[in-house]
Amino acid sequence: MQSKERERGLVWGLLECAGDNNEGVRQTVAGSLITLGHKHPVLVLSAIHKFISSPQTAPKVQVQSILYNTAENIIRECGEKVSDKELIDTWTDGAIKLLTLPSVAPDLQEAAVGLVVALGSTQTHCNTVMESLISQMQGGTLPTQSVAESLGALAAGNVKGTVPYLKAVLGLTVHCIPSVKQDNLKCALATMFSKFAESILEAVDNKEPDPDISIESYMPECALVFESLVNYWLKNSNPNVKNDTIVALGHLSHLLPKEKLEELAGLVVTTILSLYRKTSSPYNLTFSLAMISDAMLKKNLTESIKFHVDHLLSALFNQVCIVPNYSEPFTVKNHYEVLRCYELMGKYYPENVMSHLLQRLENASHMQRVGALVVTKHLINSKTLSTENVASLTNALVPLLSDPNSKVVKSVTQVIVALCHNNHLTCQTGAPFITYLVNHSAGGSVLLSRRPSLAEPEGESVSEVCRRVLHLLSTTVEAAQPLLWPHLLSFVCFSEHEASLPATLSCLAHLANNYASYDEASPLLVGPPGPPTAPVLLSRLLVLSCTPKEGAVGAAALTLLQGLAPHIHPKLAESWPQHLPQLITTFQDLTSKAEAEPSAHQMWHDSLRDFLAATITAIGTEEFTVNLGTAQMDQLHLYDKQPMKLCFIMSLVGVTLKHTANKTFVATTLDNLFNATSHKSSLERESLALCVGLAAATHTDIVLTHIEMWLKNADPAKKPLSFFNLIKQDTRTEESSWVRASIVLCLGQIATLAPPNVTGSKVDGPIMLHLLNIINSNKSDMVNEAVIQTISHIARALTHLPDFKLRQRPLLITHLVNTSKFEGIPHQVLASVLQTLRDLAALEPELNVEERTIILQAALTATLPHFGKADSNDHQLLRCFAQLGVLLRTIIQKDTNPATLDDVTTLLQSWTLSPDEMIRIKSVDLLHTALRTYFDHLTFSVEAPSNFNQTCQLLAFITPRLTDPSSQVRIKAVGSVYMVLRIAGRYNGQAHDYMDEDLEILKAAEQEIHTDNPQEIASLIENVGKVMSNKLSFMQLRSYLSCVVVGLQDQFAESSEGVALVMKTFFTLRGHQLHQHIKELLDSIYSRLEKVTHKPTRKMCVVALTKLSSHNLSLVIDTILTYPVPYERGICETWRNIGHDPELCASALDLLTQVLERTQLFAEQPTTTDATVKIATIPPLAAICGLCELMHDLKVPSEEDHEEGWEKVEDDLESTQQEWQAAQNMVCGKFPELAALLLISYGSYVEVVAPLHQSASASAKSFNFVPNRGATTLVPTKIVLQCLKSLVDVLGCKSLSTVLMTKIRDENEETLEIFLHSISEITAMIVHEAPQHIEKLVSSLDMRHAYDMQRVTVAAVFAQLIAEKCGGNYELLENITDGLLTRLNDRSVIVRRLAVRGLANFAHLHTDQCYFPQWFGVSEKLTEIISALVGATDQRDGVSTEGISSETQVALEALRGLAALLPRLPKERVLQHTPTLLIRIRLFTEKSSGEVREAGLGVLRGLAASVGNTEEFQEQIHLHLLASLIHLEDPHPPTVVMCKSALQALGPHLGSEEMYSMFKTQLVPSGVLTYHQFITDLTKHMVNDLKDHLAFFIQAGSSYFKSSEPSLRRAAALLIGNLVYHCESGQDINVSSVSHGLTYLLRDPYSSVRTAAAIAIPLLFRHEDLL
Repeated sequence: MQSKERERGLVWGLLECAGDNNEGVRQTVAGSLITLGHKHPVLVLSAIHKFISSPQTAPKVQVQSILYNTAENIIRECGEKVSDKELIDTWTDGAIKLLTLPSVAPDLQEAAVGLVVALGSTQTHCNTVMESLISQMQGGTLPTQSVAESLGALAAGNVKGTVPYLKAVLGLTVHCIPSVKQDNLKCALATMFSKFAESILEAVDNKEPDPDISIESYMPECALVFESLVNYWLKNSNPNVKNDTIVALGHLSHLLPKEKLEELAGLVVTTILSLYRKTSSPYNLTFSLAMISDAMLKKNLTESIKFHVDHLLSALFNQVCIVPNYSEPFTVKNHYEVLRCYELMGKYYPENVMSHLLQRLENASHMQRVGALVVTKHLINSKTLSTENVASLTNALVPLLSDPNSKVVKSVTQVIVALCHNNHLTCQTGAPFITYLVNHSAGGSVLLSRRPSLAEPEGESVSEVCRRVLHLLSTTVEAAQPLLWPHLLSFVCFSEHEASLPATLSCLAHLANNYASYDEASPLLVGPPGPPTAPVLLSRLLVLSCTPKEGAVGAAALTLLQGLAPHIHPKLAESWPQHLPQLITTFQDLTSKAEAEPSAHQMWHDSLRDFLAATITAIGTEEFTVNLGTAQMDQLHLYDKQPMKLCFIMSLVGVTLKHTANKTFVATTLDNLFNATSHKSSLERESLALCVGLAAATHTDIVLTHIEMWLKNADPAKKPLSFFNLIKQDTRTEESSWVRASIVLCLGQIATLAPPNVTGSKVDGPIMLHLLNIINSNKSDMVNEAVIQTISHIARALTHLPDFKLRQRPLLITHLVNTSKFEGIPHQVLASVLQTLRDLAALEPELNVEERTIILQAALTATLPHFGKADSNDHQLLRCFAQLGVLLRTIIQKDTNPATLDDVTTLLQSWTLSPDEMIRIKSVDLLHTALRTYFDHLTFSVEAPSNFNQTCQLLAFITPRLTDPSSQVRIKAVGSVYMVLRIAGRYNGQAHDYMDEDLEILKAAEQEIHTDNPQEIASLIENVGKVMSNKLSFMQLRSYLSCVVVGLQDQFAESSEGVALVMKTFFTLRGHQLHQHIKELLDSIYSRLEKVTHKPTRKMCVVALTKLSSHNLSLVIDTILTYPVPYERGICETWRNIGHDPELCASALDLLTQVLERTQLFAEQPTTTDATVKIATIPPLAAICGLCELMHDLKVPSEEDHEEGWEKVEDDLESTQQEWQAAQNMVCGKFPELAALLLISYGSYVEVVAPLHQSASASAKSFNFVPNRGATTLVPTKIVLQCLKSLVDVLGCKSLSTVLMTKIRDENEETLEIFLHSISEITAMIVHEAPQHIEKLVSSLDMRHAYDMQRVTVAAVFAQLIAEKCGGNYELLENITDGLLTRLNDRSVIVRRLAVRGLANFAHLHTDQCYFPQWFGVSEKLTEIISALVGATDQRDGVSTEGISSETQVALEALRGLAALLPRLPKERVLQHTPTLLIRIRLFTEKSSGEVREAGLGVLRGLAASVGNTEEFQEQIHLHLLASLIHLEDPHPPTVVMCKSALQALGPHLGSEEMYSMFKTQLVPSGVLTYHQFITDLTKHMVNDLKDHLAFFIQAGSSYFKSSEPSLRRAAALLIGNLVYHCESGQDINVSSVSHGLTYLLRDPYSSVRTAAAIAIPLLFRHEDLL
């Protein structure tokens, strides 16, 4: 019987849960079994075995696997401690039985293998396991697959313990090999042999466990096994068997005698070679082949393997051709094993390897060539082959240089590096390889004749590989440098090697400066077939360095030139080192810039041309100059597809022609260059013109002669019409246009670069004659662009000839204006047109009025719109604007009068209003430029006007731009105001240099207005406004205001705000002159404010209006009161500014208070559904809104006020502070009356809706109602709260203000509970921050009120006042108490609940140490209060369908009140109610409502604090302690928090300092508690300090095992389990009931409970009788 009970203990319960459907439970159960197994390994292992082997409880295979894994874990940890041989034998027999049964599931058999291996891995039981396993093979019995796997795993895991048995195992197994039929068993045995061989070799190397161990002792058995495997399994049809067998043979090959290895190795090698074609994963084959070959060669069996060498090499070659995949490690390992085999073969059979490789290199596919090259590189680097063999391989590589395959190319480059590194190449033999690298470094110079294969690498390209190789050879490999220099120079000047220049020039630059040397006797640059000549190379390198975008090529070319200086010419050895380093530095700076300016490129080209001119001058020989020009002409064809370089070399031709005296050479070169130029290209046309211009500097007549000849030949009528032109479109006209454009550009360059002494005659003569003829006959846009450039060049050239007058200027201006009107004119062309117009305008004589107006209008219309459409940073567009500004200045300078300025400003005004920032910037910039130019050049004559009538209009349209979002606009706008006033001053008789204080202010503002600080900008603009106000007369003032008020609606907020600021300045200084226009100004400003969304603009406007109202307050107030509510923000701010003045504030406050006192707050109206709706009346709402806004700015300033959008603007800080203080004191004196009025209004407005109509204005004859569009946004309660916030802000009640703001922003509907919470908070804040007003506030509230919400409001205020001690007024406190006691019988349940809450708030009076005890000691009301609260807890109402019922809420208030009040009451007052409350607490903690449980625990906390040390409380303290500990896992979070507080209150009365300390430190109400860890630590102290109550704790806690809450069942399991765990073994506790309970919980429907039970069971490990 005892055995049966033991069998059904806790361990058995865990075993039954091992197959739980929850993964977490299964893992926990397994962990618990392991934990118990570590404590009682014999018991747990016995139970597991019985559970598995019992027919009644035999689990499923999956569960058996889990249990076997559990047993394995226990044995691995405690196997050495288990001395029960019978148990070990039982487990061993059972596991081996599973290993030998054929029908066992694979998972279970795998688990059994793990168990056997775990047993065998221990030194104590290894012999038992090995003997049991060997016994399964006695008598010729075949071992099972699992037995073989177990033996192999043991051999690998316990070498020391298993090696002594391996000889016997091999002897028993070798005879079974022929009889094995199953392929899986064969694989297992083969793997076992492999691990045996590895273990033997490891034991021999380490000399363990026997120091005398040797390979020879295992050779007989290994030889038999090897022979059997070869004879029986090597030819098996199953590829897995064959693969595993070959691996085993490879490992065994080192354990064979020499004779046996020589006898059988050949067959194995042959078999391996035959299997290569049949497997996709050949690593095992190659590994075994390498091991067998290594074993044979180490034993000097070279003759035996010689017969297989050729076949072996063929098979290995197929493997080496497979590219290793580095994401698959076995392919990489196979590749390395193949190379190891090649290295072995190369050492012993070099002739065979050489023949093999040469054959593959000469006659093979691309893939095979790559493989041969890989092997070649490996053999060269490993120095396996002799020098003669390497030379043969080098010769064989030459034919491969024509193979275009990318894989072959990359492989060849690797071999070349190996050859160079090992010094196997000479200058003669290495030349083909260097050429090969250069060709392929171009990346595509060798074209493929087919599509690239998908197998080709996608990583680094061929060109990148070859460039890296060239760089490596030239900088690192010294043996390769003679191969490269000077051979690489021959690749520089050929177009077919153009793409390889980056690599070639980089290498040459390094070699020329670090390796090459100069020998005058042996010139280097001798020409073909060697390196090119000096003129050729110089021309080529200069052109290559002309493009900074090609940074590597250009820098390398210049560096190469530096190294070649003496080789070009001996005279350059001194001059070039002075110039080239600076050129290189400049080039590198240009290269480092992402996008250099075109002017920078032009300057770079000029530097190169100057460098070439200096070089020609330094050499000083005509022969070199002519040869240089010839070389330049010969190289033109190299740049047919490189226009930038072609143009540059054409300009170099011009430099050469300029420095030669050979006229025949000049004429011939010009003709050849003109004929070679592609006139269709604009770049080539400009380069040709530059070349011709440079030649004209010294050969003007020759050049003009050629120009005339070229023009005659360019006439399309004189060109013959071919037959093909008859049958297709005639292109002669288009071709002629190209040529004519080139010639026109040449004319401009000739005028620019010709000597000054002949420029005038040539321009007025042939140049203008040819140009006008072309203009009159031209129909091509391209020619027109050339004409524009040429006119500009001519005009600028003529500026140096002041006496020369261009007769054809009117014709040229007409042509340019017409050109600017073309639709879609390019920016570049437009810039040229503007520049040319300016150049023509600068000539003498002056332009007439018509010409000037046409030019100005055309220029503005053509230029400014482009800034709104295109990129404002467009270089050509910026160039257009710059030319426009220069043109504008030129025009004003030529005719300085008001009419000209008026035309300019009128045209610019519309552009200054553009929404596009760049257009505004540019237009205001032009305006300032025009005003500045006008002022600088203003002169007076008799006929000139005496007044500047444009002053008001100019200032009005400039004013919005003073505060434009763009700082550039602001700067120019202030400057424009300054210039307008300066100009007006000049007309008023002031001198040109006259400056007064006002103008100095403007000048300072212009310098500081660029700031982004809004305050600084406002201050500066205010100063500007003062200056304008001082400068304008009365008539100008009205005119200016009528114009500037439109700026309030400027499209930019900053601009409109600036206009308002200027208006405020004007109203402040001169508002007394505007009393007749107040109504119109208000209407005009408010009508615009309605459309203005920018807050600072509206605010500044209101400030301006307030300044205006200081002269006529009644008119302003009357106008504001006619506007509907809700007020617009501008009107609201007007109220606020009125409140700043104490007299105005007092008058307005009296008026608004009368409206609130005399008007009904709401009216009840029936609806169509017979319901009644409360609608707020309009006058009180309007008065409250006005009152709120009136007091808004009277609050005490705080940091948050500066963040609000509507700040106060203070002009004079001291005076404003005094006024503000006076107004604030006046409002503070009326605080109690206003607060009471607003609180009652607040309560009355709960569930009241806003009015849907607004009364008509007071000026209307009838009181009609119009729709109030803002009514949907009105919430009466929010309006009252906002007004109340403004009132408390005046008193400086910051905390209350913050609370009110939070409630105002709350978007939830104002319900009763929200209102009660709000009124309590407001009352508390008033007591704390304004206690001096409490008495008057109570007297204002304590009166009869007919409406329920008004009484609720008063009750809520009184209840909170008790909690706040009425601010220390205890006489008032006693009066309020009487009022609350009388309200306990109110018909409203809400009032009664608030009365109970108020009585409970007496708990908060404990802070007064003097008054509170005395008052409670003598007060006759104390008993009545306590009895009322205790009686209110006797509410038995349940929870309604919609939540807690109203009556239950009263009970909750009483419970919460008692929880707060009990700790403060005298002990004798509480003691009589203690038993009743403790019984009700127990009932409350069992309720389903979380709030009820929380409240009950709160009362428990209060009782513990009040009467915790009394006998009545101590009788039940342990019961409540246990309940509190379990409820720490309550599903209701607030209940958990209250549990923590209750436990902290119980702690001092438990008699345990450690428990109390834990409660204080770990039971943090807001913290997160890890319950399991907390209970684990707590129960240690409970067992020590509460020994006498442990049995009670365990018995009472077990009752929670059947709780309805899963979390409580879980907590009970953990608590009871830890209590039992920490109990001493001699204590009298009923552990059996705990055992039954935990067993019951193991079958709980919730997985968390089952998990907790599984965690708790191992804690009972000391009670072995229950396990």
